[in-house]
Amino acid sequence: MDQPLPASSPDDGANVLAQAFDSAPNGFVLINEHGTIASVNQELCRMFGHSADGLVGRSVDSLLPEAFRAQHAEHRREFLAAPSRRRMGEGRVLNGQHALGHVFPVEIGLTPLVTSAGARMVLASVVDMSDRHDLALAFQGLFDASPYGLMLVDDTGVIVQSNAALGAALGHTPSALRGQPLHRLLPERYQAQHAGLMQGYTRTGGARMMGQGRDLTALHADGTEVAVEIGLNRVRWQGRSMTLAVVTDISARKRLEADLKQANTDLQEFSYVASHDLRSPLRSIADLVDWITQDLSEGKLEDVERNLARITPRIQRMESLIDDLLRYARAGKTETDYRAVSLPDIVSEIIELQPVPERFALDTSALDARSFQAVRTPLSTVLRNLLGNAVKHHDRDTGLIRVAAQPDGNHMLITVTDDGPGVPPQASRRIFQLFQTLSSSRRAETSGIGLALCKRMTETHGGHIDVVSPVALGRGAQFRVWWPMYPRRTNDE
Repeated sequence: MDQPLPASSPDDGANVLAQAFDSAPNGFVLINEHGTIASVNQELCRMFGHSADGLVGRSVDSLLPEAFRAQHAEHRREFLAAPSRRRMGEGRVLNGQHALGHVFPVEIGLTPLVTSAGARMVLASVVDMSDRHDLALAFQGLFDASPYGLMLVDDTGVIVQSNAALGAALGHTPSALRGQPLHRLLPERYQAQHAGLMQGYTRTGGARMMGQGRDLTALHADGTEVAVEIGLNRVRWQGRSMTLAVVTDISARKRLEADLKQANTDLQEFSYVASHDLRSPLRSIADLVDWITQDLSEGKLEDVERNLARITPRIQRMESLIDDLLRYARAGKTETDYRAVSLPDIVSEIIELQPVPERFALDTSALDARSFQAVRTPLSTVLRNLLGNAVKHHDRDTGLIRVAAQPDGNHMLITVTDDGPGVPPQASRRIFQLFQTLSSSRRAETSGIGLALCKRMTETHGGHIDVVSPVALGRGAQFRVWWPMYPRRTNDE
């Protein structure tokens, strides 16, 4: 049979509580209402480097750095006036002073007690935060020194902390961003949907890349937009769940990619021009020189004069080709003079300088009149070329040209539609190459550089261009230009 347990006495319970108090892993100090230490445990003695006998009977203020002792006495009086269980100095870094003189960070919890005799006491639990503080400093050092833009965002969408790399990329100092809503760094058109996306992410969490497959931009302090990649992860910081965002400015990379792509295209086009367009007049000039040499030896002066006259237009043709090449090369330079532009205004200016013949009708009724930020000169040049081509390459005495525009995501989609002969499907890409023209009769001699310039200028400034043909009843062509509506920063800036 089981033996009955011996009855425990009140003294046994008191002994157990005393042992628990003395061997607890946290420091404990019991203080009377006068601020005198009544009891301490082993961990508190180890933490502060004092013996229990050396602490009991002393003021608790002696465990604080000297600069805080006078102020602490007032804090004790305020606590006793309204005692409650709470953390001491919440939101502030508290420090204790070791017997050897050095200061270390601590976390303190306060619990008011009343003895059986009615005396008021306070039990303070003390945790040495040195290791955690060192880890926090190490994290802060890594955070601040990271070459990537970093920010911590709380679940209400407020920026808690950011680093210098993020400030350099977006033109803000870390102190200016602290406490600001995250949408301050977003282009306005993203702000409405971003709140919902952020709430969804805080529920699911996990490491992920934001907006994969989409063109992400952040708003720079000067109002321009910066192409970025963003990585997200959920972390705990200062006792709260937060989102760590890693923001990388990829505008330089995008620019280099575009430059490399353009360089490859330029090399191919120049190879073609050098082997065909430039070599052909050179060959014909060389033939004429040979004929002149023969005619001189045979005394045929009339033939010599005639062949000399034929050399001049060939030289002029070569000069024209070289000028076109230089214009094309200059078209690959990005301009950054962003300003508010209106497409109706630009079209009106083009028509004033380059009137559409009276036999043609120009319809601009579907032209979006809103203003947007763009570099005016290249946009105007592209539209002028497209309008000019619609007239120049028409095969009838009368025609209709429609210019329309509407927003399409981050771009303004501009269309120039005619009812001319159209563009054969097999030539829809070739016509945008340098010195390429359609092999059909045309009323005007062309160099084949206009559409190549349009493509180069459009792509250099972050847009793209294509052609749809036929438009209706087997005729007509529609050139579509997607032109960015928001200023972008490049690596040149």
